[in-house]
Amino acid sequence: MVVFDLLIALWPVVGGLLAERAMRDLDPDAITGAALVSALVELVSLVPLTAAGVLVIVWCFRARANLDAFPGAVPALRKGWAVAGWLVPVANLIVPARVMAGIARDSLWRSSTPALVRIWFGSWLLYLFVGQVRTLSDNQTFEALPTTLYGPDDYQLYVDYYSAALGPNLLVALLGVAAGVSLILLVTRVSAAQDTRIERGLPAVPVMPGMPMASA
Repeated sequence: MVVFDLLIALWPVVGGLLAERAMRDLDPDAITGAALVSALVELVSLVPLTAAGVLVIVWCFRARANLDAFPGAVPALRKGWAVAGWLVPVANLIVPARVMAGIARDSLWRSSTPALVRIWFGSWLLYLFVGQVRTLSDNQTFEALPTTLYGPDDYQLYVDYYSAALGPNLLVALLGVAAGVSLILLVTRVSAAQDTRIERGLPAVPVMPGMPMASA
């Protein structure tokens, strides 16, 4: 999904080249073709986004469920929230971070939430917010463009549109990179720690005398 986001972010470069060619040849079909390809790319991007979303939810549920079998683990939320937290409106702005924080603490033997969790979820929320603002602004700008092209000035509006879209697109893509890379690191480290815990049969956190032991 990170790679796909980067490709989408760079689309205005291609769109701008097509618009310049259309202006040079006074060819409105090139403008139409660029718009159609752009819409197709956005539509196709839903496939990796959906796949990534499903896999992340599945991983969160399995990683959270493992904590119930780890002596010394003290998860704050039930494992059902590892799924529901992503799907319930408003709650999905807070709960996934809490679930991940608990998974990371109890898996990595930390008493506090690793900074990587905050980096991941903070950049993810910014990615969603900035991406939504970018999409609304982009749609309004595109709808204001002339549909009938009479001369070079009309074509120039499309060239300017693609040129202006590159910066916001790259900003959203960079936020996506930050969220994606930090999540990859989290998943890798937590999975490795849990695998080690399961193989060695060690507590997720140091167990002191008198501490409650979670039942398997």
